[in-house]
Amino acid sequence: MSSIRRMLSGVVLATTVSAGVALPVSASAQVAGPVCVDTTNSRANNTEVRLWACLDHANQRFVIDAGQIKVKDTIGTAREVCLDTTNSRANNSKVRLWTCLDHPNQKFVIDAGQIKVKDTIGTAREVCLDTTNSRANNSKVRLWTCLDHPNQKFVIDAGQIKVKDTLA
Repeated sequence: MSSIRRMLSGVVLATTVSAGVALPVSASAQVAGPVCVDTTNSRANNTEVRLWACLDHANQRFVIDAGQIKVKDTIGTAREVCLDTTNSRANNSKVRLWTCLDHPNQKFVIDAGQIKVKDTIGTAREVCLDTTNSRANNSKVRLWTCLDHPNQKFVIDAGQIKVKDTLA
């Protein structure tokens, strides 16, 4: 095992490297290519919605039905699952999965590429789905005041909700 030391602005950084062992790329590394809204493999209530590199996978397939964004592989089952905003409309509130209900937490409107929480439209503070500044795998999708910002611009393509600024 060897140790590598570097000086950076007067600070010594030490990294230990073992011969023959490749260091894994972090799951939080920025993704090259399209990034999609992803549900994880869970369909349990309160599962946080995240971003992930776009794949041809059920975790990234949605159907918009009467303002609800439903996880496609749950449609027609005994328990359909929807994107849900919780009862909060505060900045940085999580977006999660929840059993589909006829409830304002699950009603959205797509407007000029933004996915807006329907019950905030026409108020002094409209709220949108937001990706944060990260496009890394496993970054959380959250709520934020609607802005004309790339973090809130999406393209819906073949059931996938793609982050617009990651498309070629």
